[in-house]
Amino acid sequence: MNNSGEIDITARVEAAVASAIYDVVLPIDDMGVTFHDGALDDVAEAYRAEPEATLAATDARFAAHMATVAAAASDDEAEAPMLRARAAMALKERLQEL
Repeated sequence: MNNSGEIDITARVEAAVASAIYDVVLPIDDMGVTFHDGALDDVAEAYRAEPEATLAATDARFAAHMATVAAAASDDEAEAPMLRARAAMALKERLQEL
């Protein structure tokens, strides 16, 4: 795979994570994450073409967001990256169900 393919997959994963809507009523153990259909379709297409690279991109986004959480000065500062990390894991689970 060339670099442009990797960037495309990463961009698709990031777009899906950014599109996430969280159901805060659900317990934290239940992902409770919904994605914009168009963004989810784009990632699903990438997953069908290159599943390993797409899952690696979700893991990379999770790790990046968790690094931001770890560096956060307060719980308030950590909240948004924690939700994005949660979305990355929910996205990975959703893709593995395809």
